[in-house]
Amino acid sequence: MTKMDMIWVAVASLLHPSTTPAKTVTRREIEVQVKALFGASITPVMVERHLVSSEDRLADKADPRRGGSRNRYLMRTSDGVTPSRSGGFRLYKNADREHDGLERTGPTHPAREAVDAKYCDLLDWYEARYAGASGDA
Repeated sequence: MTKMDMIWVAVASLLHPSTTPAKTVTRREIEVQVKALFGASITPVMVERHLVSSEDRLADKADPRRGGSRNRYLMRTSDGVTPSRSGGFRLYKNADREHDGLERTGPTHPAREAVDAKYCDLLDWYEARYAGASGDA
């Protein structure tokens, strides 16, 4: 699994089974969970910028077609709805599309074949219950 996919799984495992947009996790909680689940370490910029849907893609200025992730795995928010650079993190929801940053057109979750089989239930939960939910279920 890529580190980006590990981050998504870590956040999903911390949020599951809640679907409320107000439930968020801290960067530190994500880092600890990635370490616990995968034995890997991640850099803060991966969580704070690369995977946050409302942040503009950090493209290579010399060749804008390259660099930076288009993935929209995370939303950073203080109130569960509005993007914020100082809030907590949650998984991307369909309603977040209106806040997508420049060139944020990528996937909102890892491909099933990219995730260890033991975490596929989190993908099922995300697709069936989380992504389209507006309140707690």
